[in-house]
Amino acid sequence: MAFKLSFIAPPEEVKPIKTALEAHNLIDRRVKISPATPEASLEQITNSVVISPSCHIPDSVSGYAESTGLLEESVSRLRCHGSKAWLSIPTVFEVDDTNSVISHAEATRAKDTVLKRIGIDDQCCIGVVVGNCRRLDEKEQNPLVLAVREWLDILNSKGVAISDVPKLTSDDRRTYTVYSPMLLLPPTFLSKESSRQIVAGPLKPNLPELWRIICRKLKVTHIAINKPIPARTTTASSASEGHAAETNTLRSPFDLTPVHGEFGEANLPPTTENFQRALWVSTVQNDIVQVWPPLYTMFSRGNIGEKTRLLKLLSPETVSREDSLQRKLSGSSAVDLYAGIGYFAFSYAKAGLDKVLCWELNGWSIEGLKRGAKKNGWTTKMILEDGQKHATLGNNVRNENEGASERLLIFHESNCNAARRVKRLRSRIPPVRHVNCGYLPSSSGSWDVAVRVLDPIQGGWIHAHENVGLHDVDRRKSEVVEIFRELVGRCHAEDSGTRRFHVECQHVERVKAYAPGVTHIVFDLAILPEKFQLP
Repeated sequence: MAFKLSFIAPPEEVKPIKTALEAHNLIDRRVKISPATPEASLEQITNSVVISPSCHIPDSVSGYAESTGLLEESVSRLRCHGSKAWLSIPTVFEVDDTNSVISHAEATRAKDTVLKRIGIDDQCCIGVVVGNCRRLDEKEQNPLVLAVREWLDILNSKGVAISDVPKLTSDDRRTYTVYSPMLLLPPTFLSKESSRQIVAGPLKPNLPELWRIICRKLKVTHIAINKPIPARTTTASSASEGHAAETNTLRSPFDLTPVHGEFGEANLPPTTENFQRALWVSTVQNDIVQVWPPLYTMFSRGNIGEKTRLLKLLSPETVSREDSLQRKLSGSSAVDLYAGIGYFAFSYAKAGLDKVLCWELNGWSIEGLKRGAKKNGWTTKMILEDGQKHATLGNNVRNENEGASERLLIFHESNCNAARRVKRLRSRIPPVRHVNCGYLPSSSGSWDVAVRVLDPIQGGWIHAHENVGLHDVDRRKSEVVEIFRELVGRCHAEDSGTRRFHVECQHVERVKAYAPGVTHIVFDLAILPEKFQLP
């Protein structure tokens, strides 16, 4: 029998519990947070597939506990607090029990496990429900869990001792992501000590069979275990020689661990031959295809909110008229100073900008950008200076003094060259109105260049990415505005310009949590002629 767990809590405690569950991907989004009331019938409870049983507290506490596994003391605690509108918070946490009714001890263990994982004090939870539900059809169940169970059954049929095998189907190992044709497992899948014993112990010869079953269940061909992209890197050789860690400028995924399938060799240079040997994966966000080689460059799905915002972004001069972004941005260009595989560059292209200029150092990322652009139907061209050669990325190149009719113009070089490049191209491209500085932990190294590539007549917007302490956002906003005012003043003084520009932070976007107490922030800096008034 399958059981699922929900929490019942007073209204003032719902938000911290919900936030903690969401942070660990443990909240059941199929079920709404609902009032916990005693009116529902047992028929409604026992016939439910999801967590709705936990939304109801029948009058018969003991009868409900026997039929659905509700912890009796939880209901007692709930009832002794009177008739407030207690709420039930559904989770995805599942408990298996061979009996038709989950035991009190098993329910308590389930509750304690989840509370410990999310860091919530037991005292703040008024009650906990472990409601039983019908056995789901195989197509409704987590395919990763089904694969592991099938593997364990095979081991058992072979007489392989599995009594010490950790619970690979436990909650923190149920999540996964598919980037076709690759399955990306969470760091927790084989990270605990008991799991390491599988890899190094007597079960190691049976691991290939586990990977094959997982591939069949999830319809993939490759499997890897994910780890965060490190901000700094230290190779084995540099560590042995006592060298300090270097900044991971190329945002290379050093901690990705391939476990099944051919991914290519690590640390290979970006050449045409190596491109053909490597594994390339893809995903679709906002109807935009992105392509990358997971062994050589990164992809952050957490940036989807910022990508979506760029698609919907309305410039200040069009807000009052409610013009569409498509209408506003036609006849404009954008510059992405850290293009990667096209995280934000593609959003500008999708939004309707006529030209997107991309700077990127990582040749693997550039190849991903080109492949992704082709999938989306956008043309690309490498732009080179006279006499410059590019031996690794094929013949799709052009000198900067030639025409530039393609949608995306790619520069495989440091963005320090962007101001000089754009100055030479201004007569052949639409005015640059948007500049994206999407580098963490701080993009401040590119801000001077960003100011210089903006159109010198119309100005525009710079989107500056920063990691900022939760309580430092307002202070950092003021600092950023002052920095840009100084950069703008210096730039126009050097150019002997007579036009004066107004600098203002038009919007602060909180993209996602980066680390405890640290948030990924985007400051939208409007740099416009002084006669233009922001709304």
